[in-house]
Amino acid sequence: MRSRGRGSKPPLQRLVNCIPEPAERAVAPVRALATELSAPAAAVPADGWARAQVLVTLHGLPLGAVEVTPTGGRLEPTAVLRTVERELGEQLRAHLRRDGIDDVRQAPPAGEARHRCRRELDSPGRPPLVTVVVATRDRHRQLATCLRSILAVDYPTFEVVVVDNAPSDESTARMVEELFGGDPRVRYLREGRPGASHARNVGAAAGRGELVAFTDDDAVVDELWLAALVAGFRNDPRVACVTGLTLPGALETAAQQAFESYGGMGLGFEPRVYDLEDNRGDTRLYPYTAGIFGASNNAAFRRRQFLDRGGFDEVLGPATPAFGAEDLDVFLALVLDGHRIAYEPAAMVRHEHRLRFDDLYWQVFTYSAGFTALLTKWAIGDRRARAELAERVPRLLPAALLHPHRGGAGDGCGAYPPQLRWLERAGYVYGPAAYARSRAQAWWQRRRPPRGAGRRRGPEREGVAGNDGGGGPGVDAPGRTASVTGDGEGR
Repeated sequence: MRSRGRGSKPPLQRLVNCIPEPAERAVAPVRALATELSAPAAAVPADGWARAQVLVTLHGLPLGAVEVTPTGGRLEPTAVLRTVERELGEQLRAHLRRDGIDDVRQAPPAGEARHRCRRELDSPGRPPLVTVVVATRDRHRQLATCLRSILAVDYPTFEVVVVDNAPSDESTARMVEELFGGDPRVRYLREGRPGASHARNVGAAAGRGELVAFTDDDAVVDELWLAALVAGFRNDPRVACVTGLTLPGALETAAQQAFESYGGMGLGFEPRVYDLEDNRGDTRLYPYTAGIFGASNNAAFRRRQFLDRGGFDEVLGPATPAFGAEDLDVFLALVLDGHRIAYEPAAMVRHEHRLRFDDLYWQVFTYSAGFTALLTKWAIGDRRARAELAERVPRLLPAALLHPHRGGAGDGCGAYPPQLRWLERAGYVYGPAAYARSRAQAWWQRRRPPRGAGRRRGPEREGVAGNDGGGGPGVDAPGRTASVTGDGEGR
């Protein structure tokens, strides 16, 4: 069923949403669960779902995910443990050896309050203050859930800056005041200029932290999220950014499962470091397939360095004709500048996938268009990038545009709908035009006086920060989740 209010959508989105949904087929809902091996577990009734995707953690750190089928109308802990031993036994034993214990229920060594894996997340000295920025617009219910999860993290020194981006009403402001007004860690900013990239830049500039972390209002962060992000900067001054593991909050609809076939947002359970030397990614277009680094719903930067580079490039951000890829742009800029990006899977968030195919169609189209808009920006503005892209992109185009499929049953979520494959192709083709439109719009907006210029500001602070989106690669920065290059490379 199509969503109501379609007339308010842009013409291009309405056109994309006219594509028929995949033929109806029986979709078995997949329940997203988690099990902590060191804690007692109970059976879970299989109420309307046929499979479970279970995140397996030990002492709060992820070992991996397993898929388990319930029997007799319930999922028994013994069935989960058998699957964990079969599929994750090696990872489990490696974790136990590192902690110096023999069993998942064993207490920490004498004289220690926590196991070694948790102590390694602690800062050796004074922990740095982290500014957490959450940009939002008209989603106060989701935002409330997100903020509760942030305020429950196991990290001692952080602040949360909520940037209410061109809201249509006062519901978000009222919710933040009613639920979080008494918490000194939470600050609310109202930013009248639309655009998620601009809102994030405003939040980063208003922060006081040594580090700045970003998540989205439709995400729920894990208890160890901030501690793991901060630990990723430790001991390596070349690390300019740390990203984390993003998992689906639910896989109950066909559209949510199709997004997982598309590649989802998960980047695996092994820590990694990326640079231009010995730690290169394995995609054919590396480092330009910047989705392998992560996404802005789960990333942290050295705040002063992030702002000095110009923050997120607002020409590429959401609510622009280029749709997104502002986070991928930052990742790419940092790596090309000689910095490193660390991926820490212990920094986990749960993301709310699109429930319906009309929303998923638009998401896939804009992800692909944003990716080639990003490549267009760098090809135009950076000589080194232009030469590398001119050499490598033509070899990948046939696969990107002609390969008949991108996923399949082996991905664990069924066949990848052909509608999504065609929308990927259309997005790749449209991306350069999208970037040209976005640059033109940014130029025009800079020539116009700001809306409300000369008027007195309201009681809530209006943000003023960020770049104007006019610089080229290496001047401004940041991006999206993953994009393909035709050979199965995902965001």
